[in-house]
Amino acid sequence: MQAPAHLSFMLNRVHQLLAIKFLFGIAVVGRSSARTLSSMASESIPGGAKRAQKQWSVPTNSSPTPQLYLYNSLTRRKDLFVPNNGNTVKWYICGPTVYDSSHMGHARAYLSMDILRRVMTSYFGYDVQYVMNITDIDDKIIKRARQRHLLTKYLDSSKEAPSVEKIIKDIVAALEAFRKKFESETDPDKKKMYESMISRVDGSAQLLEKALRGNDKTSIENAKGSLLNEARDVLSDWLDSQFGSNVNDHSVFDNLAKTYESEFLSDMARLNVLPADIVTRVSEYVPEIIAYVEKIISNGYGYTTSDGSVYFDTKAFESNPKHFYAKLVPEAYGDTESLEKNMREGEGELSMTADKLQQKRNPSDFALWKSSKQGEPFWESPWGKGRPGWHIECSVMSTAICGPKLDIHAGGFDLKFPHHDNEIAQVEAYYDDPHWVNYFIHCGTLRIAGMKMSKSLKNFITIREALK
Repeated sequence: MQAPAHLSFMLNRVHQLLAIKFLFGIAVVGRSSARTLSSMASESIPGGAKRAQKQWSVPTNSSPTPQLYLYNSLTRRKDLFVPNNGNTVKWYICGPTVYDSSHMGHARAYLSMDILRRVMTSYFGYDVQYVMNITDIDDKIIKRARQRHLLTKYLDSSKEAPSVEKIIKDIVAALEAFRKKFESETDPDKKKMYESMISRVDGSAQLLEKALRGNDKTSIENAKGSLLNEARDVLSDWLDSQFGSNVNDHSVFDNLAKTYESEFLSDMARLNVLPADIVTRVSEYVPEIIAYVEKIISNGYGYTTSDGSVYFDTKAFESNPKHFYAKLVPEAYGDTESLEKNMREGEGELSMTADKLQQKRNPSDFALWKSSKQGEPFWESPWGKGRPGWHIECSVMSTAICGPKLDIHAGGFDLKFPHHDNEIAQVEAYYDDPHWVNYFIHCGTLRIAGMKMSKSLKNFITIREALK
């Protein structure tokens, strides 16, 4: 018996959807990515030993201190810990970027630092001032908030849910656009993530095809729901590329950040991690950030561009004899092989457009202040409407609370370069002083199936899932 005309049409659409997978060359790419992943199992920084770390010396303190040794990332060895001022320890730790749920990688990091903090206070008797930031302004937050807003709007665009025909048509279009992103991606971990996303969409499309052939309404609705769920990342990315510039309500971004900040703090409490003595939020320090950037410019280490952005001049900073760029990972500076990956992670996807990159004086320069386009939150500044760069946020908040000298700075291993090295450069450029922090402590990243567990790779187990 011949299938009804509308059913034949939808089956043709599903066949078109299934054919998309082969355009990606998943089978071939999957094998090559697996080989690359095995070679990246260690956490070594690519590029080899090109520059040695800057010489470090033990701080001076007239008060007697316990014989405590900490592994210091600034020297890559265990160093005697001596605080700057008596028994007081000023400690700043990078908090989360709140655009998704906290995962076991976060648990590993904050539990590790909590143990060390407890030992230093309860056993060694230090008076620790523990400061943690919440990054609530960031490209990842902007994009995720827009995607969720647009996907919700898409699903609720009418009294009835989108038809099977419309969903398939839109997912086909989304996958065709996604293919460009897939083909240009050089990070093997992200490429593998994209492959997994496409394969899941393919599997759901096959279930929908089977349901359509059976012509059972309940099975079709269930298969449609499954397809929408598996394709939500691809579909929301496509919707964002088309309509993201129309999302100009700041509450869309604020609400996402507040939701995940609350969830993170709740998760830390359930893990019995001591709360920070002071919690700072980027959104509460924008005026201070603007003033900080102005000072860096006046000191000769920053410059403005025609679009209203401000960049840190790494060459000007490095060429000054009293300064040294990339103290934590000196071999990464000048490593062209890993530059693009580091810049993409540090600058954010929304800030890596060709027109923005062309305005930089040096490839390694990074944004202090970003001009905002339509669909991006903004604050007024001397350079126009924009928002802070990622790295400047921590530099400003840590010095606002702890002052010009910091005893301990902590965070994840993956933040060493460029984030923490850029933090150091910014503070030293602001004060025009070659020394800011004495001890940098980093904890290792948690790995799953050979890859770093992270929100951006979507391969994480949330803290809430683990605590069930």
